Amino acid sequence: MSKITKELSNIHEMLAKMHSDLGLVDLNPTEKFIFLKIINEIETNNTCSMLKAVEVADKSRSTVYKTIRKLVKIGVLKIENSNDDKRSFLLKPLI
Repeated sequence: MSKITKELSNIHEMLAKMHSDLGLVDLNPTEKFIFLKIINEIETNNTCSMLKAVEVADKSRSTVYKTIRKLVKIGVLKIENSNDDKRSFLLKPLI
C-alpha cells in the first residue's frame, strides 16, 4: 500500500469513528455531504442561513430542507431566527 492510500484509509476510518461518536451513522451520503457543507460555511463565515445552505450544498431546496429537519431531529443542528432579518433562519451546530 502506498503512503497516500494508507493516509486515505486512515482518514476514512477517522471520519467513520467521528460520525459514530456524533450519532451521524444513520445519515445517507447526501445528508452527510449537506451537513459538512453547512458546518464548513459556519466555520468559514460564522453563519449559515437555510437559504445559504441550499446554495453551498448545490442540492435541491427540498433535499436540503429535509436534511436540515433530520439534523434538527437528531440533535446536531438547531434553527434560530436571525436578529438582522426576521425572514431569515440561521443554522447553529449543537455538537
